[in-house]
Amino acid sequence: MILYLMKRMAGACVVLWVIITITFGLMHAIPGGPFTQEKKLPPVVVAAVEERYHLNDSLATQYWDYMKHAAALDLGPSYKYPGKTVNDIIAETFPVSAELGLISLFLALGVGVCAGMAAAWRKNSWVDYSMMVCATLGVSVPSFIIAAILIQLFAFTWPILPAAMWHGPSYVVLPALALAAQPASFIMRLTRSSILDALAQDYIKTARARGVGTRSLLIHHALRNALLPVVSYIGPLAAALLTGSFIVESIFAIPGLGRHFVTSIYNRDYTMILGITIFYSFLIIMMNLVIDGIYPLVDPRITLQKRKGE
Repeated sequence: MILYLMKRMAGACVVLWVIITITFGLMHAIPGGPFTQEKKLPPVVVAAVEERYHLNDSLATQYWDYMKHAAALDLGPSYKYPGKTVNDIIAETFPVSAELGLISLFLALGVGVCAGMAAAWRKNSWVDYSMMVCATLGVSVPSFIIAAILIQLFAFTWPILPAAMWHGPSYVVLPALALAAQPASFIMRLTRSSILDALAQDYIKTARARGVGTRSLLIHHALRNALLPVVSYIGPLAAALLTGSFIVESIFAIPGLGRHFVTSIYNRDYTMILGITIFYSFLIIMMNLVIDGIYPLVDPRITLQKRKGE
């Protein structure tokens, strides 16, 4: 167990290093810089700013300095928010994104699993067809289109919910629905196909022959094995939702982490882009480790030793 976790953490460090290196190289390959503006600044001012943030050093020196600070969990100052570090901005904005992400995650799981169960149990019926049409639309339509439709319907056509900002429970409804629509649709399709596969297994036929009730057959026998693919999907999904959808947060003017990531790209805020990328990658790695620990709880036949040998 300990050896397995140590190997995973060592692999995680290598992955983070590769991500930092690639992101650092791509950012500096783009023409311009964080202080490039339409109205050119005087050369003296540009030189002073670059000297302050060490942007006049060679790329190798800048890369080495950033890696040293990142190893000490110091993600550096923000070039566009004077007096604030990337750590400060993440600490301020991540709770908002995490709140929205958790609500969206539970909403997607609840709707997706329940709808997938209903579609599988009523296979080839109007319930199944209706669920699959909704799932296909949910997977196909981008989240920002869903967000725009929700705003038009429930903020303007029927003004019952606020269109933007973040000032109370009512402000969570529309962005949570926009974020949860696509993953809920995917979970619905995944649950349906997994349950249909489980229902075709011999142990289900044996349980049905022994007189096991419909509800028990579906929930206690088929669903538990069918949830394994869903559990695998939860890891990257949770990381994506917890950091906030970059576009959705911008549409609803939510002061979350995703919105800052979008603005940092526009502003070429190098340290902000790198810091949020590292944070997002770290979340994905940690969520995958958590999922590895959940696997044995869902199916006791799976152990970390078996996962290690895959």
